Parts: sequence; C-alpha cells; structure tokens
Amino acid sequence: MARKGGKGKKKTKRGWLLLLLLLPLLLLGFLVFLEALFERPLQKRLAKISETKPPQPPRLAIIIDDGGYNLDHLKEILKLGKPMTFAILPNTPHTRQTALLVHQKGGEVMLHLPMEAREENHLPLERDMVRTDMAPAGIQKILRDGLKQIPHVRGVNPHMGSKATEDPGVMEAVMEVLKGEGLYYIDSHTSPHSVGMKAAQERGVPSAQNDKFIDAVKKTESIKEAIRAAMAKAKKQGQAAAIGHPDPLTLRSLKEMVPEIEKAGIKLVFASEIVG
Repeated sequence: MARKGGKGKKKTKRGWLLLLLLLPLLLLGFLVFLEALFERPLQKRLAKISETKPPQPPRLAIIIDDGGYNLDHLKEILKLGKPMTFAILPNTPHTRQTALLVHQKGGEVMLHLPMEAREENHLPLERDMVRTDMAPAGIQKILRDGLKQIPHVRGVNPHMGSKATEDPGVMEAVMEVLKGEGLYYIDSHTSPHSVGMKAAQERGVPSAQNDKFIDAVKKTESIKEAIRAAMAKAKKQGQAAAIGHPDPLTLRSLKEMVPEIEKAGIKLVFASEIVG
C-alpha cells in the first residue's frame, strides 16, 4: 500500500510540474487573445489622444482707429510691443508713413474706410467718403483708391458708417472688392442694423465684429472698465474685438491694463487672427 501511495505522489508532482510549465503558455495565449480583441479600439483611443490639442486661450484683438493724423501718439502705442491692429485713414497728412511705421514695428495694418454716417450723428465728413447715393462703381473706386495709399494693408473697417453699413447695396459693392483683393472685414458696429457681417459672409470674406468701443467715454477708469468688458466677451465667446483711438488716455489705460489682460489668460492678437 505504501508503494502505491508513493507512485501517486510522484504522479501528482508530475501533474503540478506540467501545469507550471503550461501556465506561461496559457497566459501568453490569453494575452495574445486580449491584444487581438482590444488592439483596434486601443489604437483608436491612442490616436484620439494624440490628435487632441490643448485648449486655446481666449483671444482679444485691439484695433486702434483713425491712424494718419498724429504720429507721436501712434509711436507711443507701438512701444507697448503687443500685437495690435491699426486702422489708417486715407488722404491724411501721414497715411503712407503711418502704414509703413506700423508694419516696421510689427503691427497689423488696416484701411479705415470713410463711410456715410447718419445725419443726426453730426460727424465731420472725410474726403472721398462712401455714400449711400453712389453707384457701385463709385464706391469701389473710393475703396480701391484708399487701398492704394496704404502699404501692407490686410483688411478694412468702416470709419463712421452708421448709415452706409445699413445699406445692402453699398456693402455688397465693398465686399466684391475685398473678396477680389483677399482682405478681411471688421464691422465697427456703429449701427445695430449694420448688414456688413451678413454681406461679408455671403461673399466669403473673412470677417468679425467690434464688440466694444473702449474709449467712448474719455476717462481712464471708464476706458479700463470698457477693456474689462471686452475681456469678459473674449472669455465668453473665445475671442473678441475692441476698438480704441490714438490718444493719451487710451494709451495710459492700455499700458496699465496689458498686465491684467495677460494675467487673466487672454491672448492679445491681430484682427486677422479672429476673422472667420
């Protein structure tokens, strides 16, 4: 009986040894099965992870209108060394010089196109202004003449224009030229009834709309609050545009607000970076 028990123990040991030898093979087979089962979904998940881009910070484009008259104020704003866009009027004493200076200092250049305002606004008229009683050919001649005066021009926004930008015929004539020249359009939004954005989108012209005039009230604290309102828009929408003017109060406010803008995680960009 003892012998039989010994043989049984030997058989049991051999069984365990065999199992131990087979276990790695079984485990390997199981892993191969799992790999085949999950390989494609895993690859897809990894591909999605690799394609995922980090979230973009909110962007704010600050546009300085009415360039061409005062070079000293413009130079001071350029000293900020931040991406800013300068909308330059045609037919001013320093139109071309301003555009060249802005480009040289790393700014972006726009044509600030004079357009008819409502009579009740009592605004001074600029030479060669786009008016609603003009034929499309006359509108386009004024626009093209303005573009010729401004080197390195990237886009156009209206100067005044509360009446002209409400007129579909006027804006269609403008967009035809911008489309042909590969320029963008920023609607200054001097009228809540402007059809500028609609006309741009219909023509396929890259466009964006002004969200805030930052220096409508000529007080430092008011300008700062307006900049903060533009910042809030940028955070809410992902991007925003704000328009100011080349005067000492705006310059001082911008100097003091740039650190606050950057601390808020908002990126200052050119107007060309927010059009779509």
